[in-house]
Amino acid sequence: MKKLIFVIIFLNFAVFAESFAPEIQNSVVFLGDDVSVKVKIQPAENISAVFSEKFADAKIRKIEATPEKDAVLLKIVVFKSGEIEIPEINIVSGGVSGKTEPFKITVQARTKESDTELRGLKENAAIKEKDYALLYVLAALIVAALLIFAIFKLKKRFAKKAEEKVPEVVPAEVAKDFIKKAEAKRKEGDFESFTDLVTLGLKTYMSLISHKNYVEMTTFEVKRALKRDHIFSENTESVLSILNLADRYKFADEPLKPEDFDSLIDGFRAFLKTKEEKHVSA
Repeated sequence: MKKLIFVIIFLNFAVFAESFAPEIQNSVVFLGDDVSVKVKIQPAENISAVFSEKFADAKIRKIEATPEKDAVLLKIVVFKSGEIEIPEINIVSGGVSGKTEPFKITVQARTKESDTELRGLKENAAIKEKDYALLYVLAALIVAALLIFAIFKLKKRFAKKAEEKVPEVVPAEVAKDFIKKAEAKRKEGDFESFTDLVTLGLKTYMSLISHKNYVEMTTFEVKRALKRDHIFSENTESVLSILNLADRYKFADEPLKPEDFDSLIDGFRAFLKTKEEKHVSA
């Protein structure tokens, strides 16, 4: 009997669900920002919205009524950059059910070489006090002379210390220390610090091995750099798997399961083991 009722409800939704053309408020967003989608369905106290098919590249983060109370506003966060096609969304508001048509959005990485506005470029200030140019030159010469004198004194004072051998940094030991600290934070229940330590440890190890600054790169920039890195190009899939999962937790506020946190630390540990074994055999 229960199965029959479920089938009737499902068929009722499929037959009588109204199709809505979604109004995209911002079709071009940065990675981690919300895409606002307005749907012309009357809002009610109980509103639900889900993708009509399994879709891991985005998540419906929030459902709310518009200020005019004449439509529903969906807040959708997307986990990867590029042109993304959002599938149909099933919506139920009170006794009314419907679905949106599929639509496309463009998601940009947060750092782009051509995005000069993000770097806060400003117009050069005009120099009005041209009569003091000679004074500025004289002051610069005095400062330069003082710096040279200070450098000479410091060089003489620390000559012996400069001869001391600088301790060698072992990338594998640095990575293991990050793993140890990450595991400690997880035991304390500090999952945010745990996730940060895993990703920072992974990028730090890669930076020490390849002499590229992976630490300052976003996940999108790491993906692009790996294409030109002969040391880690073969590990692209495993590295991006760790970073993308961490981004979903840190930037999209997606709750992770214990096994997801296991895959973060185990993935880092397996990546380290693979690279060190290859380094030893070489």
